Amino acid sequence: MFDAGIVGGGGIVGCAIARELAGHGLSVAAIEKHPTACQETSALNSRVIHSGFHEIPGTLKAELAREGSRLIIRYAEERGVKLLRTGMLIAVPHGSIRAGLWREAGALWKMWAQGRQQKIPFRVVLTAGGVQRIAPIQAMSGIFIPSVCVIDLETLMQLLLNDAKTAGAQFFFGSEVIGIDVQASHHVIHTIRGAIEARTLINSAGLAAKEISQMAGGPKYDIEFVRGDYYEMKGGIERWGIRTLVYPAMPPRSRSKGIHFGPRTDGRLYIGPSATPLSEPAPKPVFLEAARRFLPQISDDDLEWSYAGVRSTRVAENGKSDFTIRLERQTPPFINLIGIDSPGLSASMGIARYVAEMILRRSVPPMAQ
Repeated sequence: MFDAGIVGGGGIVGCAIARELAGHGLSVAAIEKHPTACQETSALNSRVIHSGFHEIPGTLKAELAREGSRLIIRYAEERGVKLLRTGMLIAVPHGSIRAGLWREAGALWKMWAQGRQQKIPFRVVLTAGGVQRIAPIQAMSGIFIPSVCVIDLETLMQLLLNDAKTAGAQFFFGSEVIGIDVQASHHVIHTIRGAIEARTLINSAGLAAKEISQMAGGPKYDIEFVRGDYYEMKGGIERWGIRTLVYPAMPPRSRSKGIHFGPRTDGRLYIGPSATPLSEPAPKPVFLEAARRFLPQISDDDLEWSYAGVRSTRVAENGKSDFTIRLERQTPPFINLIGIDSPGLSASMGIARYVAEMILRRSVPPMAQ
């Protein structure tokens, strides 16, 4: 009998929760269907530690991204995890206003207001020359957030896993969940390798979270799966000189933060992700068009498809998604994590603390609806 059973314990969020709970002395079973950690959404992202700048103030995404990024950066510095202090430039390309794309300038203004409200340090760049001093791209203006960085995800994940195990958490890899029985005082989690009992059930199953919620007697959530493809820019950072994350200014209620230039800790340079339905990979011309708005000289041969990831987003009536982290049942306790998409990596340690408080205090914080 474990104090807590985490379904999806091999993802970055599940592993962070296991580490946090075990660090408080709870017995933890981290249950993962894959044979190793970090195999789905956790591994197939941009590796960006966001500041929460893109998020609506007051949402869980904004609060947990801001708190989580602070915790991850401090952890990386203390443990020697490689960080690229790239900063993030949110840019408006030349010709936008002339082409009637006022929404991009409007998006920049909206983010300026959000940044001030959240007290996230940033500076406005009003000239093309100012943009070029930050990144060798063609753009008319932008906002630069210096605190954003890129992390060595694999090292971060391994250290979190080691920490959790050292604190006593047990990981059950290759253990896909096939059923959950709810007893009076605990849950029986049936996996393909046997049953695990836990007083508190935490659903951190990512792409499968909707199904796990229903298995455990929880709500049926509406989830949208979004595919994100990435292309690698041949020659990497050394060839293109882009050492800063460069994002386009996106209109409000956009389904993504936009196809952006993303340097990595290994010297590679990527452009992505797209945002398409699960079964529809974005064609290469979409990435070329996105790149040429800032780098007119880039050619078809400069881009090579690299990988695609899938993220799950909870469908929101207001057109903007938020994390859903809810105590669905008091006895036995059942906590759902639904729609943990970007900035899930950045927020992971913040989410872990949030969930730990729900369990340790036996009280329910304001729920994300």
